[in-house]
Amino acid sequence: MVCGIVKKDEEGIIACQREKSPYAGFWEFPGGKVEHGETKRQSLSRELKEELNITVSIDKYVMVRKYRYDGLTIHLYAYICTYLRGDIRITEHQSFKVMRMDELLNLNFLEGNKKIIKRLIYLEKREKL
Repeated sequence: MVCGIVKKDEEGIIACQREKSPYAGFWEFPGGKVEHGETKRQSLSRELKEELNITVSIDKYVMVRKYRYDGLTIHLYAYICTYLRGDIRITEHQSFKVMRMDELLNLNFLEGNKKIIKRLIYLEKREKL
């Protein structure tokens, strides 16, 4: 699995609220499954185009988080991305928000994403993302 921490100008980071079960109502960073024959970066570009109708530059690998949901082990690879173009139109989520990094922890994020947020906040204090 891949996810994008998408920076949208000075507005902040894009967060999406899940529509489908499991975990409907929880927040996450947009992304999805890596298809056979794709690199992680190719997959992330495709997923962001499909889910949000946006084009991004994938700037920096951040980390991988391993966690378990309902007996399934997931490896989530997180990348910092910069929004380039496209009017955001959600297709897989019930809503989205663009928020400052420090506001993200106020949302009910999935557990694996919470660890990524904490890492991002730590990195933001050390360097400009």
